[in-house]
Amino acid sequence: MTRPALLDRCRRLPPACFAPVMATGAVSRVLAQSDARTTSALLLGIAVAAYVTLLAATVLKALHHRDALRAELRDPARLFGHFTFVAASGVLATRLVHGPTRGAAYALLCVAAVVWTALAGAAVALARSGGRTMLRYADGTWFLATVGLQALALTVVGLHPGRAVITATLALWATGVLMYTVTLTSVVLRLLRDPPEAAHLAPTYWITMGAAAISTLAGAQLITSERLLPRPARVPLDTAVTVLWSWATVLIVPLLAAGVWRHLYHRVPLPYDLTLWCIVFPLGMYTTATAQLATVRGTTALTAVERPLVCVAAAAWLAVAARFLTAPYGPART
Repeated sequence: MTRPALLDRCRRLPPACFAPVMATGAVSRVLAQSDARTTSALLLGIAVAAYVTLLAATVLKALHHRDALRAELRDPARLFGHFTFVAASGVLATRLVHGPTRGAAYALLCVAAVVWTALAGAAVALARSGGRTMLRYADGTWFLATVGLQALALTVVGLHPGRAVITATLALWATGVLMYTVTLTSVVLRLLRDPPEAAHLAPTYWITMGAAAISTLAGAQLITSERLLPRPARVPLDTAVTVLWSWATVLIVPLLAAGVWRHLYHRVPLPYDLTLWCIVFPLGMYTTATAQLATVRGTTALTAVERPLVCVAAAAWLAVAARFLTAPYGPART
């Protein structure tokens, strides 16, 4: 491939290009917890290779196509897609916190924290310059900001820090839950005012469930460090985790119904699209959160559904990966 062709491909890189990495990393973690370690390691290798490739392409895009990147950061319809980089970094970091790769987890955490702060600043600037206009674009991708923040909290907890850091992480987690609530309100208001047509009801709305699931997982991980938490925060944390998991569970039904309404009732085609990974990630994260909650609570009922959930998450990853590999080359595969 010639240099101009490579740079042009980097320019056309979608903001949410790291969605396959976060989805693959989430399913890799699911398989690791279910003792499918070989398959888990294979998916982790795929995720790392994709992350490095996409990171290099993103750097080239930032160096040679700054105007294009600037335009994306000023567009409320595309800005939040960049939070997939933060989420992907955090998900990979949680898989690398043990053993000789611990240093890589720290590096990913630092990079993700810096990028999340910069993207959050860009979002705040957009809201100040045109809040009402910005709300017209509220959709499932907005929950990626919460996913990214909770991925940072999850990584910090996985590194087993001391009491002071755990307390700060609890505050970070609570901020993520508050952000989720604000985002949910904005998206619901937008849907009520301007219901999308079937063709525009993209799979990105599944991130609504994924953000609740990763918040559940991060909260459940904090519960395992209960002795390091401030005593007054323990009961509210436990209650919030239960509510978040219940909400994520409830969301599955309307999300499935929306898919049936879109593809079976309105006959909207389902070709390969980057947003399909936004279904895989929530399924993987929900499975992991359910397993973690079952461990924390010792609930037999939750343990019983873990194996079917693992199969569903793995099947979803395989289905989307097969769609990607068999899709004709074009913008969707860029």
